[in-house]
Amino acid sequence: MSVAVSEGVVVPAPRLSPALVNGQRIMIECPGWCVTDHVVENERHLEDVAHRGAPVDLMVPGVVPELLAYVRLGAYPFDEGGRPFVVVGNDSEAVAELTPGQAGVFAERLERLAAAVRDQARSARV
Repeated sequence: MSVAVSEGVVVPAPRLSPALVNGQRIMIECPGWCVTDHVVENERHLEDVAHRGAPVDLMVPGVVPELLAYVRLGAYPFDEGGRPFVVVGNDSEAVAELTPGQAGVFAERLERLAAAVRDQARSARV
């Protein structure tokens, strides 16, 4: 079952999922985009339970492709009001947790970067 949300985006419906918190099994509401196994996580405190979406990777092409960055959704349902945010990270760490507005600004900057990469590739061909 899917639920349509604003701007034509369709996401799976929330579901109840088991979680372990300090060894105690509880049920939590999980957003449809969450791919976290909350039982494996076994957080010590309820506030540490985190929803994580599937990452979208930005790979640098080459003989051995290399991860430059990734983005994914995240949320702390029992802390910070539970509002989702966009995580930007790299191989070693999450670099930033962006609000939807900040993520929009970041996306515009990425579009400008992509245009510059295309322009430089065209210049390098001549």
